[in-house]
Amino acid sequence: MKRYFALILINIFVLAGCSNATEGPGPMIIIKPDPKDNPTVTSPIIKGICIFAGQADSFTDADWQALANSPLTDFVIIPKDASTYGSNEAGYKSQLGTFMIKVINQLVSRKNTAKIWIGTPGISSLNYNIASSNLDPIYNYLSYVRDQIGSTTWNSNIGGVYLNMEAVYGTVDYGNLTSNSCIKLMSELSTKIHNNLNTKFLWIPYYGYGSDPAEIIKRIGYVANRSTIFDYVVIQPHYYFDGSIATNLTGVKYCVSKQSVSYRDGLEVTPKLSKTIIGAEMELDWHIVPPNNYTDQLTRYNNYVDNFAEFKGIYPIIFYWDGTVQNALSGRINPFFQ
Repeated sequence: MKRYFALILINIFVLAGCSNATEGPGPMIIIKPDPKDNPTVTSPIIKGICIFAGQADSFTDADWQALANSPLTDFVIIPKDASTYGSNEAGYKSQLGTFMIKVINQLVSRKNTAKIWIGTPGISSLNYNIASSNLDPIYNYLSYVRDQIGSTTWNSNIGGVYLNMEAVYGTVDYGNLTSNSCIKLMSELSTKIHNNLNTKFLWIPYYGYGSDPAEIIKRIGYVANRSTIFDYVVIQPHYYFDGSIATNLTGVKYCVSKQSVSYRDGLEVTPKLSKTIIGAEMELDWHIVPPNNYTDQLTRYNNYVDNFAEFKGIYPIIFYWDGTVQNALSGRINPFFQ
């Protein structure tokens, strides 16, 4: 989702040490077995938007009001890289926590039905070594935000926690998933979010592209289909930014319609045993935010509309965007949801 890193991230570390993947199911591994899990799911309506820290910093009162006046129900607040906050608990609380509380207040004061997803400090292929040591710092930051905003706002206006990590980095052993530090962090943080914070957990990974797309998809599939880590997994197709991977739209559409992470040909990565709800990310940037109307980007965006509009009100749809927020809302986002 951090598009300015996208080209760098494609081939750096993400597949480090991985074995060659095949587009078929591997060993059946469940991180936290639950015999009550049922693959039949019912999703609340999520009409969402991602708001990056850098974007929120520049919003005017009119921008916040435009967000409140929109048909959007959910707002995913995405922090900067963990290093921006010192990669430690003190920085997460004093810097990121203060920022997050201000954003929550801006939205709730204007839209009392808003559901806000509190983002964790950013972990990427460039810093995923911190995953093994960041469980307590991240959880304590989340607890700090909860305590500062109070139980009424927390219970009424917090949709949940967003994991700001767009892929599973490092080596993955499909016979022992939590030997991977990223998946271990996901799993342990999930337990604390569900049991202690009593809220939901969201992940928005990117679908396969780059040198080994099948392996990237496989990792998402094992986390989403075989574990109870996430309540929602909303998948980035990335096709808007790379017209050569149109099959990603088809693949993500299979994932949502089947409610099971699948490869581009529709084959499930591994049988779906979890209740994880699968959604799709709509993607656009300044090229098609009015008054801009670039032909290639508009064509690709319209392909998203054609593929994902049928899921509105059924499964989660969350927008990635950049440009001028009021124009992005009035020109693209609001019309999609209305």
